[in-house]
Amino acid sequence: MPQLVFHASNTQYAPTDISTLVTALQESGFVGEKWNAPESVSGERYLIGEAFLSLVTFMGCAPAIELQPIAEKAESTEFCHFEINPAYEKETFILGSEHAVSRCPHCRQRHANWKDIPKTLIHACDKCHVETPLSEYDWKNTAGSGRFFIRLHGIYPQEALPTSSLLQMLEKISATPWQYFYIQ
Repeated sequence: MPQLVFHASNTQYAPTDISTLVTALQESGFVGEKWNAPESVSGERYLIGEAFLSLVTFMGCAPAIELQPIAEKAESTEFCHFEINPAYEKETFILGSEHAVSRCPHCRQRHANWKDIPKTLIHACDKCHVETPLSEYDWKNTAGSGRFFIRLHGIYPQEALPTSSLLQMLEKISATPWQYFYIQ
């Protein structure tokens, strides 16, 4: 299922209390009530909030996005909802597409062969040979790195963009700037 994923720019960020963060997101209207997901579904799942459509801009004429669980398919997760899991112990890199392309932050060399992600999360550029954390490469919203992620299921790449108001709200709640990327 495609996703729009939010993560802090500070790759070491992890909320001290996730429930406090979720409550703040619910009070803002971005995240709605908890969804009683089927047992086969991992993580805590939440419906969209009442301010969701004013915090995310949808591209195109009329995107067909399911905003509520499908009544006839009680086990289905194929609708727009949030997944919020505990923070990872250490920084994790998530590649959102098999065809991800990035650019070295030093020489701007284009890198397209990301079949193997280095375990150290540091890559030496083929052109300038400078070792740089993957989080500093320009991924064009196709990958992200961090310890904590907020996943918005049901959004295809470039189908929706977070507004600057949403990114500012996330920063205010967590005291750190946020970024986003897509998973295809």
